Amino acid sequence: MTRGYIVLFVMMAASVQIHATELVVSQLNAVVDENFDGFRGLHETLPHGFAVSADGRDLLAATNDYRGASGGGETTGGCYAWNISEGDFAIGCQPTETKFTPGYFLVAISNATGTAVNEISVSYDVVCLNNADRSSALHFELSVDGNAFERQEGMSFVSPLLQDKPASWARSTYSCNIRFRKPVSADQRIWLRWYVDDAAGSYARDEYGLDNVRLIFHCRRGTVITIN
Repeated sequence: MTRGYIVLFVMMAASVQIHATELVVSQLNAVVDENFDGFRGLHETLPHGFAVSADGRDLLAATNDYRGASGGGETTGGCYAWNISEGDFAIGCQPTETKFTPGYFLVAISNATGTAVNEISVSYDVVCLNNADRSSALHFELSVDGNAFERQEGMSFVSPLLQDKPASWARSTYSCNIRFRKPVSADQRIWLRWYVDDAAGSYARDEYGLDNVRLIFHCRRGTVITIN
């Protein structure tokens, strides 16, 4: 399933710096992407700027909730690097009654372009191993203050209720443009969050996660197609 809301833009080589726990973007109209191929399901291999919560409240540190890399078929709840295919990894989770029901994946981003940003383009893949008879959801949300998050319409993934037999990794791609109600000023931060939780059904839960996150900061004039 593909959600297409992106208007035409010029792609340029990204100019990006990293400061501790945030991603610092220093150029307009530059593609900034993360494919998670360096992530191995450990806290120390998290991409710069990214964080994880297994309870929907607190961020995970270097705990046993990071379960390493796996091709799927796990029963222990936690954060995994899903090995979708040879050399292709995604950040994800095996939800259980106490882990990732709810939870989230988060990235903090700082606008270091030197100008106000009034729009961003965002795209990402959701990967899912539909190996259980319970439906799970992943919702894309945005915050300009790090506290209040707004869910973006048309950007939610919900896994099938009935499992596939045999189950194999599937990929869904989502994309949108978001026009800010108030421009994001220079040096201001924004936060993107992928919130995960049960959707329907009972018993065991599917394995799913996030891959190929791409974003672009814009300063546009005129009318554009937006989500928000």
